[in-house]
Amino acid sequence: MEKFETKCLIIGGGVAGIAIARSLSKEFKDIYLIEKNNSLGLETSSRNSEVIHAGIYYQPNSLKSKLCLRGKNLLYEYLSKNNISFNKCGKLIVSSNESEAESLDKIKNNAFECGIDDLSFDTQIIKQYPFLKSHTSLFSPSTGIFDSGSFISSLEREFEKNGGTILFGNKCMSVEKEDSFFNIHVIDLNNNIEFIIQTKTLINAAGISSVEIANSILEEKKYQVDYIKGDYYNYKGKEKLEHLIYPLPGKDSLGIHATIDLGKGIRFGPSAYKVESEDYSINSDKKEDFYNSVISYWPKLKREDLLPDYSGIRAKIKNFDDFEIKINNIDDKIIVNILGYISPGLTSSLALGEYIQSAVKDF
Repeated sequence: MEKFETKCLIIGGGVAGIAIARSLSKEFKDIYLIEKNNSLGLETSSRNSEVIHAGIYYQPNSLKSKLCLRGKNLLYEYLSKNNISFNKCGKLIVSSNESEAESLDKIKNNAFECGIDDLSFDTQIIKQYPFLKSHTSLFSPSTGIFDSGSFISSLEREFEKNGGTILFGNKCMSVEKEDSFFNIHVIDLNNNIEFIIQTKTLINAAGISSVEIANSILEEKKYQVDYIKGDYYNYKGKEKLEHLIYPLPGKDSLGIHATIDLGKGIRFGPSAYKVESEDYSINSDKKEDFYNSVISYWPKLKREDLLPDYSGIRAKIKNFDDFEIKINNIDDKIIVNILGYISPGLTSSLALGEYIQSAVKDF
């Protein structure tokens, strides 16, 4: 089997992989990224709400909190500099009763511990939306939305301008350790050719496949994963929003929220339920649960105004609430595993690239 050698290889062309690749291309002149699809960001990175998160909910001093706060600032700067569309529209987190209002106090206090001091209890903005049921609402002015597809394309162009190479339609089959290299067994899905890429620096950013790859490298089933699927529905009713509307967060998501796109269309999602396989079709059996969640804060919404749009799958590591980013030196070879990289992954991506670049330089 033919072998090729490179200084650095990234597995996975989602937003995590391409953001890391862009940053590391400043350190490595011989750097490759392999992506099993024929374009970047087709899975978790594009099947979400395209929200720029403020960093409200995460454990203070966690990686999620640190990377989200840093990433939010970097992202707004990057979008402005590169003329990529965004809308810093802000969001309202709404409570529907007194007990939920107490939860908003806890959310505000947690955000303050994370270093966010711009949240405020709102009495005026919510009046724009008489169709919403709200006992109390908390306003986050730094939350926004953006064109994530153009963002990922911009990172791709920068990576290639820096000399990086992307192999599309190429899938990692296995990773083996040798004394001097990691041997990555790759199949080119476009022509069914198999080959080996050898590297001393390997970045596992394979999204929903990252745990499987990490466990194979570690030669133990250290990590277990739950696949959490979320459906999205478009809204065809007459009401309009200028802000994002969020309920209180749930166990596996931030709740089924109402977001706007850059054209001011309204979209609801995501729901959150476990699945066993990678299936992106909308589960119509779950629509009633979806609808009942939305009418808790939008009581007069009609079922027929919810139109199926798309779904996404998040790989959540069991017993881990934070990003799990592990950087190890194995016999002078560097392996970086990016695990549990779900929301706020888009927001955090530039900070993630910065973080991995600094860590790899230190090894």
